[in-house]
Amino acid sequence: MEEILKKADELGIMIKDTDVYIKFERLSNDVENNKDASLLLKKYNEIAMTIQQKQESGLPIEKFEQERFKDISITVSSNQILSKYIKARDRYLEFLMDIHNALSDDSL
Repeated sequence: MEEILKKADELGIMIKDTDVYIKFERLSNDVENNKDASLLLKKYNEIAMTIQQKQESGLPIEKFEQERFKDISITVSSNQILSKYIKARDRYLEFLMDIHNALSDDSL
C-alpha cells in the first residue's frame, strides 16, 4: 500500500509538471484575480448547475432558464479570460480522464 501511495505522489508531481496543468493553474489564477470574470464564472456555474440538476431529476427546464443560460454562455465566451480558462479547463479535464482510463484499463 505504501508503494502505491508513493507512486501516486510521483504521478501527482508529473501531472503538475505538464503544460496542460501549468496553463490551467495560471488561467485559474487570472480568473480569481479578475473580479468581473470571477463573478461571471460563478453565475455561469450556478445557472449550469441548476439546469443540470433539473435534467437529472427529470424536471422541465423553463424557457426563461434556457434563455438565461444562452445569454450568459454568450457573455462568457466573449470574455477573453474566461474563454481561455474554459478551453484550458476542458483540456485539463480531458487529460485527467485519459489518466483515469489508463488506470482503469482492464488489459493491465
